[in-house]
Amino acid sequence: MLSKQILSGIVIAGLLGLQGCSESQEDPRIGFCRGMASDLTGTDVAAWRHAGDRIVEPEFAEVMVGNGDRKVSCFYAYDAVEPGAMEHATPLLAYSTLPYEVHVGERVLKGPALTQAVEHQQRRWNRALFDKAKSTIDRAREGVEQAAEAAKGKLEEMDREIR
Repeated sequence: MLSKQILSGIVIAGLLGLQGCSESQEDPRIGFCRGMASDLTGTDVAAWRHAGDRIVEPEFAEVMVGNGDRKVSCFYAYDAVEPGAMEHATPLLAYSTLPYEVHVGERVLKGPALTQAVEHQQRRWNRALFDKAKSTIDRAREGVEQAAEAAKGKLEEMDREIR
């Protein structure tokens, strides 16, 4: 039977592999804005689509998402000390990952109201990450248990053949 240390190593390696292989190539600012739009309007996040970016260098970047005729804009502050090749290739990288202002139609969120909405969205993201990690660990555990049972069966079969 596998030791707890080996099993722990397998699980950690699997989780590290997940970190490097993201399912989505969506910029986190876009995903966060979609999540904010979902939270602030009470609609499903899947309904919100990236509607474009407006970059006013170096002051801010505006990420726009839409759901039919509904629009939400998230504004991100410039955050690069000195832009490099990555920021030139992917301009949003030069901007903060949390918005300093959000427009939901005519409504403008900033200050304490925005802080509360951002914290709520961060808790949702953390919960989703935790749930995904737990699911991955459960699947890995099941796979290791199945492999151990198969190996045990093979060893028992070999033992019978030797006798």
